[in-house]
Amino acid sequence: MIDLARETAEICMDMFGEGIIYNGEEKRAIANVEMIELSGYEQAVEQRMTISILTADYPAITPGALVEVRSKSYRVDQQMETQDDPNIMVKLVLR
Repeated sequence: MIDLARETAEICMDMFGEGIIYNGEEKRAIANVEMIELSGYEQAVEQRMTISILTADYPAITPGALVEVRSKSYRVDQQMETQDDPNIMVKLVLR
C-alpha cells in the first residue's frame, strides 16, 4: 500500500528542499521566510525563517537546536501547528 502523504512530502523535499546544517549534520529542508503568529504569553506576528523537514530524516527535534540556513545561523524556537501529519513532516520556526 502506498502512503500518499509520505510520498508527496518526499517529492516536495526533492523539488524544493535545500541543504542546511542541523546540529552539525548536513540535512535537507524547505526553507522559507514568512509571517508567523507566535504563541506565548501574548500573541505576536513576526517575519521569521521557517524550515519544513521530513521527521524520519532528523533526530528528536529540540528547541534551541542549532540550524544553519543559507549561510546564516539560527536556533529552533518552536514547532508550528499544521494540518500535516507530524509523523511525516513538521515546520519549525527559527530565531
